[in-house]
Amino acid sequence: MKFNKMRMLLALVALVSLCAFSTLAQAATTLDKIKDAGVITVGNSPDYPPFEAIGDSGERVGFDVDLLNAIAAKMGVKVKWVTMDFAAIVTATQSGQVDMGMSGFSISPERAEQVSFSAPYIASGQVIVVRNDSDIQSAADLKGKKIAVQLGTTGEQEADKIEGAEVVKPESYNIAFMMLNNKVADAVIADISVADEFVKQGKFKRAGEPLSYEEFAMITRKGNDGLLQALNKALEEVKADGAYAAIVKKWNL
Repeated sequence: MKFNKMRMLLALVALVSLCAFSTLAQAATTLDKIKDAGVITVGNSPDYPPFEAIGDSGERVGFDVDLLNAIAAKMGVKVKWVTMDFAAIVTATQSGQVDMGMSGFSISPERAEQVSFSAPYIASGQVIVVRNDSDIQSAADLKGKKIAVQLGTTGEQEADKIEGAEVVKPESYNIAFMMLNNKVADAVIADISVADEFVKQGKFKRAGEPLSYEEFAMITRKGNDGLLQALNKALEEVKADGAYAAIVKKWNL
């Protein structure tokens, strides 16, 4: 009996060790796989100007796009953008469908439980946007109003905190602002830079002070430390050689 128990214990230890080794090997080989292929696959939702959008010629443009292209160049690889709904990018990154995600992700405790964050690459925050003819001046005026916000964003979290408001959650901010313009919604809550991009259209204005301040980061699957370190190193290099400042200036951030 004791001998059998010992064999079972040794087998269990061996199994745990094998699982741990497998996890470490998977994390270590992700970066090798990327370098061998010369391509990094990136989940992205191109409906978030000025960070990511589809330009007039059908190409993907934006701050995130330029920045990651510069980061990838430092790593010696090219970027393959994979278009998906914003709310699906975390799951796609977790499952290995894509190597990483970059799509205006704010660092948050909830997301940190699901994925790993790179060093932050820019600061932002959530603001209220209304039509020019609106009398809404702050979050206090949103009671009994309808707020549109993109599903899966930190803007959604801020909207859910507002008591007495109805929150609708379309899959993109393009739809949210269309709802606002068509008077289907009374307000939109969005990142500062995104809000300002839509305000430039001349139909909308910001209302009140920012509801929060946040930092954006790239995301990777948990345990993917090799890739995360490579991204952080390349980000530091892009900042050091002046490319980062030029991209910030280009997109007026």
